[in-house]
Amino acid sequence: MLKKLIDLIFPTSCAICGKIYKKAICPQCFKILKQELIIQTIKEKNLKLYFISFYEGKIKQLLLQFKFKDKPYLNELFTELIIKDNKLKKIIEEYDFIVPVPMHKSNKNLRGYNQTELITKDLENKTKVKNLNCLEKIKQNKKQSSLSEKERKTNIINVYKLVDNNIKDKAILLFDDIYTTGSTVKECIKELQKGKPKKADVLVISKSKKG
Repeated sequence: MLKKLIDLIFPTSCAICGKIYKKAICPQCFKILKQELIIQTIKEKNLKLYFISFYEGKIKQLLLQFKFKDKPYLNELFTELIIKDNKLKKIIEEYDFIVPVPMHKSNKNLRGYNQTELITKDLENKTKVKNLNCLEKIKQNKKQSSLSEKERKTNIINVYKLVDNNIKDKAILLFDDIYTTGSTVKECIKELQKGKPKKADVLVISKSKKG
């Protein structure tokens, strides 16, 4: 009853067109948003990366709202975009654990949520993969978005720590929202490798065309 009352006072509206709708996005806007999906895989020497869009257009706008405009409910939208592709969903379910890129405690307390963790928990509920918070951000570094590519690489060194070693011989999928230079996920993968997983790959929502 409390939820019904809250919904009545603060009805959910579509994040794109603003029309009142029971979910984060209405069917018409979801159809438009799907046109930005590309769902690709990149394989480098030490990295396998899955991404569903480039960091541009409406998806970029929604990611910025999700991270910085206090709209945690958009996790449902991004989860739907990820699992909407049956092939990608099956790939995700081949992994034992999905691991969110962590935030520093002070930043998480300030924002009220870690956007990557919201999605990994949602993916756990809607797929066969299990959410695992085995990484911790132990240093408060400068924001990556404010730095040059060269500065990003040094800014992220020794920032993350593996706090759960129960990943030996497991298939790990690291999850982040945006991939720009790759410095963050590469540092996280390096830390995950200390746990001797069978494999450790990366899934992101958006990838910068420059990265």
